Amino acid sequence: MNALTKATAPMASPPRLPPPAVELSLDERIAIAEQAVIRRDNRIRQRTGMLVRRVKREAVKHAGGGLLLGLGTIALTWWLNRLARRNAPPPEPAAGVPPEPPPTFESLFRDVAITLAGLLPVLWPMLPRAWRRTITPATASTVLTFIAPLLGRLLRRRPRQARTP
Repeated sequence: MNALTKATAPMASPPRLPPPAVELSLDERIAIAEQAVIRRDNRIRQRTGMLVRRVKREAVKHAGGGLLLGLGTIALTWWLNRLARRNAPPPEPAAGVPPEPPPTFESLFRDVAITLAGLLPVLWPMLPRAWRRTITPATASTVLTFIAPLLGRLLRRRPRQARTP
């Protein structure tokens, strides 16, 4: 029988006490402090480098979406201006004071977009989680303020021609 019992178990080593504190000289303490500062500076440099790489990667990752949004906005604006010029009525002869133009959908949509952009911090928690993960509040505000007037322009009413018998 080779069972270990309390009596046959090897004796545990006594707890080790730390060595007695040795008084270091001033030069040794300065050298230890300098080594600690150097290690801290290396950690800061390493973390800063990681942060810079991460910011660059994220900027490149999201730059395509912003560029695409900008190009799309420019193309849509150009197209709407082209349609407006093509469908514009012929100029009327100048006769006194021109009548005040009726309010347009464009100004209405612009006002609604500015109001929604102002209410976005209140409305943001109510949006679906998937939207909140992929779009930032700043992007949503920018899209609202740029796209809403373009939609108003797209839905603009054509002025009725005065019918003369």
